Amino acid sequence: MRILAEFGSSAAIGPLHCGATLNDIAATLGPPWDIGRVSKRRRWPHLFSYGDAELCVCRCRRVTMISVQTWRDTIELPVPGTGTLTAFAGPLTHAQVTAELNTMGCRFSPVTVHQPPGQLALQVEATGVTFTFAEAGSRPLLDSASHWISTHECTPPATDAPDDGFGA
Repeated sequence: MRILAEFGSSAAIGPLHCGATLNDIAATLGPPWDIGRVSKRRRWPHLFSYGDAELCVCRCRRVTMISVQTWRDTIELPVPGTGTLTAFAGPLTHAQVTAELNTMGCRFSPVTVHQPPGQLALQVEATGVTFTFAEAGSRPLLDSASHWISTHECTPPATDAPDDGFGA
């Protein structure tokens, strides 16, 4: 839970953060798992992951979104500073998440716009990280934690650049 609370307070999990380049992340954590294309028509943007931390990456190789899937019984996340994945017990309850965010001093507020029935979300005010919960009986369970950027300076790799292994 501490890693997710730190994600809420910093919008980063070690080297994983919006705006980071995939090549810099891979230099620290090793190659990511290739999840696949966002669109059937284009290679980019493309999805990669490190355990349950999914990254949406632009053709310029910059991370534009991080989504941590937390609905599973076991959550695997990179441990900052180690370059390894560690498993954590999931799913987490709304009470556990809000208690840990409060311990970290993260101010958050409910997201009320565009919430489908059976879902509630909290957004950390300082970072914009959103924690989304699915109602499961009397205790909402954490479904995901995410952060994204809507714009960035996009400079695609030069056509004569060496192959970085992530595709053209």
